[in-house]
Amino acid sequence: MKTHFKFILTFFVFAIILNSCKDDEREGCTDISALNFNSLAMIDDGSCEYLDSSFTIWSGGNLGYWGNISTGSFNATSCFTGTSTIFLNPDSTFIPIDTTIDNNVTPPDTTITPADTIITGDTYLLVNSDSTGNYELILRLINKQSALDFKNGYLVFTAKMHPDALIGSFDVFIHGNLLNLGGSNCSQFHQSDVVSISTQSLDTSSFREITIPLLDFPNRHMQNIDIVFGIKGNNATPNNNLILIDKVEWLARLEE
Repeated sequence: MKTHFKFILTFFVFAIILNSCKDDEREGCTDISALNFNSLAMIDDGSCEYLDSSFTIWSGGNLGYWGNISTGSFNATSCFTGTSTIFLNPDSTFIPIDTTIDNNVTPPDTTITPADTIITGDTYLLVNSDSTGNYELILRLINKQSALDFKNGYLVFTAKMHPDALIGSFDVFIHGNLLNLGGSNCSQFHQSDVVSISTQSLDTSSFREITIPLLDFPNRHMQNIDIVFGIKGNNATPNNNLILIDKVEWLARLEE
């Protein structure tokens, strides 16, 4: 009887230990490089989340987004002039007039609908100066994010000069530790020190790609960022179109 009792007790204790071991095999994300890595997880359940290795800020006339379209969207603001885009070289296509005939017996009515005009063209970001020759265009995250995964990454954009522009260089910046009071259309924000770009590398006929390592921006700040791209300068011809931007993106690494 005692032997039987000991057997049952041993089996019961073993079952408790076995069940406890199963409980310890906690499921979760086991990839240490993931945003939601769980150091207590023993079994990967496929829930790992990763930061995008790149994101498009502006392309083809449209603002992009970072990660989630509802929380990672951008806006573009021209701090001094209020005009941040330009519709360039539109083409007009004319469709013949539409004629609708009403077949009532007496008399027939003819209704002519005006010709339809379809305008197609390309929309670019526009950097332009105000009446004092100042200019500043910023692209800003609506909801701030951490950009630590991009600390060794790159800002890449394409640009060309407007035919009327007479400037020798312009300054580019991202989010940073320096306070910028903004212009008449921008509230104050924080920016890095600038990287100066010579306009000799650009022309007026085609877009050129410019790549800047994010490490090149002094006083940059990679946590809780909102300014992902900015261009500014002064002493330009007043009330003048200066620079056209066709694409802006951040890359964690350059494609080989």
